[in-house]
Amino acid sequence: MDAAARSACERANIDLSDNGNGDGDSGDYNRRNVEDNDINIDAENINGRKSGGAEPRTGNDNTREVSWVELDKGLDELTETEVFKLKFDCDEEAGMFYETYSKLVGFTVRKTYTKRDKDNVVIYRGWVCSREGFAENRINIWDRRQDPKPGSRVGCLASFRVKHEKKSGKYVVSGFVKEHNHELAAPIAVPYLQPQKRARTVTVEVGFTKKDIEHVQATSDIHDVDNRFLTHSVLAYLCAKNDYDPGLFYKYDGDDEKQLFSIFWADSKSRADYAFFGDVLALNTKFRKNAYGKPFIILAGLNNHYQTTVFGCALLGDETAETYVWLLETFLDAMNHKAPVSVITDGDKAIEEAIEKIFPTSQHRICHWHLYKDAVAIAGDSSFGPDFKKCMEENLNPDEFEVAWIKLMKKYGLQGHPWFEEIYSRRTKWAEAYLREHFFAGLSSIQGHGMNTYFTQFLQVQLKLHEFVRYFDNALVHLREDEAKADSESESTCPAFCTILRDLERHAADVFTKSIFLKVREQIMGDAMLILSNKEYLKDEACWVYRFSEYMKPDMIWKVRYHPTIQSLTCSCFKLIKDGLPCCHIISVIKAEQLREFPRCCINKRWMKHARSEIDSGIDIQALNMATEVARFRILNSTCSEMNYYASQTLQAFNKARNLISKFTSDVKQIYNSKGEVDEPSPEVSEDADGSTSRSGMHDPHGQCDASVVERPRPDDCSLHSHDQTTSQLRI
Repeated sequence: MDAAARSACERANIDLSDNGNGDGDSGDYNRRNVEDNDINIDAENINGRKSGGAEPRTGNDNTREVSWVELDKGLDELTETEVFKLKFDCDEEAGMFYETYSKLVGFTVRKTYTKRDKDNVVIYRGWVCSREGFAENRINIWDRRQDPKPGSRVGCLASFRVKHEKKSGKYVVSGFVKEHNHELAAPIAVPYLQPQKRARTVTVEVGFTKKDIEHVQATSDIHDVDNRFLTHSVLAYLCAKNDYDPGLFYKYDGDDEKQLFSIFWADSKSRADYAFFGDVLALNTKFRKNAYGKPFIILAGLNNHYQTTVFGCALLGDETAETYVWLLETFLDAMNHKAPVSVITDGDKAIEEAIEKIFPTSQHRICHWHLYKDAVAIAGDSSFGPDFKKCMEENLNPDEFEVAWIKLMKKYGLQGHPWFEEIYSRRTKWAEAYLREHFFAGLSSIQGHGMNTYFTQFLQVQLKLHEFVRYFDNALVHLREDEAKADSESESTCPAFCTILRDLERHAADVFTKSIFLKVREQIMGDAMLILSNKEYLKDEACWVYRFSEYMKPDMIWKVRYHPTIQSLTCSCFKLIKDGLPCCHIISVIKAEQLREFPRCCINKRWMKHARSEIDSGIDIQALNMATEVARFRILNSTCSEMNYYASQTLQAFNKARNLISKFTSDVKQIYNSKGEVDEPSPEVSEDADGSTSRSGMHDPHGQCDASVVERPRPDDCSLHSHDQTTSQLRI
């Protein structure tokens, strides 16, 4: 590859280790990779592709005077006219350009044809979007051990092709279609797009280096280190992190000896995630502790991919109800006082008392995994476990549960046992019979989603306090990479349809994320096991009532009420209420009513692909705009600091830097003026004495204030009682 081209790619910081030949669809069908020297190709309309105004444009040879490595703008900002002016030293460089362009824009490419002359010189070469064409349906849905691989092709016409000019020896653009018929991937999701066989590592800045991650210091001196110093290290780290994440919230509480007692923190991503998916909150108070014996609490939930998402975390001084009250109050402050619909805990009585006080309207549930483990250990009989689990999880009504519980206690001789008597008194917090009419997003156990197992990979008991906070950030980065990968898979692939209800299956694939679609498809397939007992119309309620039994389970009857006028469906299994997903009984009614799509009542917005845009988060947009501007300002200050140092050392370097900055300032000022609208200042923006505005070190350029003077807090100036990130007068 040409050295200049490789240098440009390095400056773009793009990993181009793959050659763009990967194809996401199974099989080798629908490929157009031609290596035939005898084929005549019309360079102006190869393969005669024309469709709805998306015909590839052709350029004028007289205008081709620009090399892509000499451009003064980003590749993703190029217009079609500017692309046609590009020239390349070889076809490989042209491919490198289009691959670089595709990754900046948000798609991947594959080669589509090559034409060589008699001397084996490439004279024509083309590339297309990896989602070009359509996959042929060669799937046998009846005899498969695994689900067929999702397809990604949607008939996209975006393409790029070059031809060889004998006169100049260069490769020039002969066709370029810029528009796509699908959504483009976000930058963080590009490494996970399907044609790239090896996913790249997405590096997210978390305030520490790779060396910090790999190196764990010896812990023999932990108790010899001044706790006040360690406290300052934690607070200094969070203060520094706040520089590039203005949305970070942290609050701490000190003891009578002015030592750090408890601390809570949540970054801007966690706070935004809670705004979208905070209807269900899971608290695990039995997570491993750090070297100082402080309990580590993770406050988490589920995102729209049914993955764990972290809303915040805390290191607490003790496990009393008073401390948990402080934690939940602080959590509410960080989340704009939005309480969750439901809360799941490990059954700790202190946290249960705090929940009743701070979240009085939230439905509390005890984790099934923790309860099951304790019950089996206390009963002392291995056969007790399955019977207890059935009583706990079976879809019974309250009266049926009472009968089942009495039988269970008699069978194992546990009547009057104090532990079982006490747990029975709390049955409304763990028995499915009492919780099936409450929404829990399908979550009944904290342990079931592997939260402890996942974070244990990154956190060690012997870590010092300030290390513990940093390593948690590292774990969070990996967790968010998984979410980015799931986003990419849901947006860029379409699952193969395996049921006879193709219309419903297709609608579910269009609306839900991939993981949720698979859950819905299980219910669609479950329709085959149902038998319609009878159908009755209730005039008073203006609804149809369907009654179903299940194959080989004739005694189990499920009732579904359907209101045609308002397209409302409810089922006696309550799956739609507790999980937010349609059950197989509802799907049977949808089929009987000849509906081709799921009614709106069956689609919970939190499970949709575009859940973040569909759900009203209540986030203060003005505050986010201000935070974004502050982050940009601080990043630019940090980026320019090294240049300023070297430029100030010699007169030649100083003059050169000043001239370049003057020219660049003029360019960005034009962009600023042409934008027309700028982010409005939020109420937090203060006004200086001379009338200029100040935002965390940002000043209006017409004012007289020195924008480089940014004071940062120091932990040692604080009396360590109770402070948060916005009110504490700390100085570093």
